[in-house]
Amino acid sequence: MFILNKNLKIAVFITSHGFGHGTRACAVLNQITKSRTCEFDIFSTLPNWFFYQNLPNLKLNLHPTQTDVGLIQKNPFVHDLIASLNQLKEFTQFNNSSFLKSLKIVQNKKFDLIISDISPLGLEIGNQTGIPSILIENFTWDWIYQQHCKTYPAFNKIIEILKKSFSYADLHIQTTPFCKAMELATQTLPVARKVKKSANEIRYDFGLKEDAKLILLTTGGITQKLKLNECIQKEKDITFLTTTESKSITHNQNIISIPLNSNVHYPDLVNTANLVVGKVGYGTLAECWSTDTPLLGCYRSDFRESQVLLNFATEKLEHEEITVKEFEEMSWIQQAHELMKGTTHEKSPPDRTGVSVASEAIIRLVA
Repeated sequence: MFILNKNLKIAVFITSHGFGHGTRACAVLNQITKSRTCEFDIFSTLPNWFFYQNLPNLKLNLHPTQTDVGLIQKNPFVHDLIASLNQLKEFTQFNNSSFLKSLKIVQNKKFDLIISDISPLGLEIGNQTGIPSILIENFTWDWIYQQHCKTYPAFNKIIEILKKSFSYADLHIQTTPFCKAMELATQTLPVARKVKKSANEIRYDFGLKEDAKLILLTTGGITQKLKLNECIQKEKDITFLTTTESKSITHNQNIISIPLNSNVHYPDLVNTANLVVGKVGYGTLAECWSTDTPLLGCYRSDFRESQVLLNFATEKLEHEEITVKEFEEMSWIQQAHELMKGTTHEKSPPDRTGVSVASEAIIRLVA
C-alpha cells in the first residue's frame, strides 16, 4: 500500500517516433502531478529541450535512450524497412548496452512505477524488476509491422517478441483514435496538451490583426524545408506559420518561421490557426480535435496507423485530405480557402480530453 503523500518516483519510456507520442505522455505526466508529488526519470531520444518545454517546473532526470526502433525514417513521409528490420533484430534481444544501462538505473533508483508510451523497453524492464508498468498507446509496434510480413517474413519473429513485451503491462491505456481495441484496456478520448494563451494573445504576440487568416504548416515534428513559393507569398490576406531548426523567430513577408525549440507553446498555435495543413500524426490530430481547428491533412499510405487517423479526422473534424505531393508542392491553396470559410479566429476550446481519465487510472494503480 502506498502512502498518499509519498513522493512518487516514476520512470517514463517514450518513443521518439515523431513528437506526438511525447506530447501525449507529457500531457499525462502534467496531469498526474496535480494529484501527487512526483519525480520523473525520462528515457527517450527526443531532445532534452522538448521535455523542459512541455514539463516546466517538474523534477526531471533525462536519460538519452533508444526505447524502441519503430520505423527508420528517410524523411517525414518515407521509411526504410530493411534498416528498421536490421535494428529490430538487435534491439529485441533486450540485452544491448542501452538496455542494460537503463535496467541498472531502474534497479538502483527503485521506482514506484514505469510508464511506457508505445515503448516495449520499459515494459521489459518492468517485467524483470517487478515494478508495476503502464502502457499508453493508440497502436503497438507488433500491429504496425503485420502489414510488412509478406514482403519481409523476418518481421513475424519480431512481432511475437513484441506481443509478449506489450503483454507485461499491469495497466493498458488506449487513447482515441486507437487502432485495435484491446479487452480490459482503459480507453479514453484523444489526449492533447492544454492551451495556455488565447488566440488573440498569440496574434498580438506576432503582431497580427485579430481577424487575420492564419495557416499553420506541420511536418509532424520532423523539420523539412518546404517549397514556400511565390504562390504562397501572393496570398497577402493569409499569414503562414512554419517550424524550423532556426535559432529565432523570423518574418519574411507573410511567412513566420518559429524554432521547434522556442518558448511558444505549440498547442496555442494550433488553437490560433484558422487551419492546420500538413502531415497528420497522433499529436496533430488530437490537438486539432481538442481546439476545433480545421485540418487539411496528408497521410502516409504505407503506414498502417494512417487509415485510422484519416477515418477519425473525416468523422470528427472539419477536414479534407491532400496528397503528400500536393502538400510538398504547396498546390492546396484553393482548398485551404474553401476550408477556412466560416471559421472563427477566437476559439475557446472545451475542456475535453482523455488526459484526466488516463491520469486517474494511473493514480488508482499506485493508490
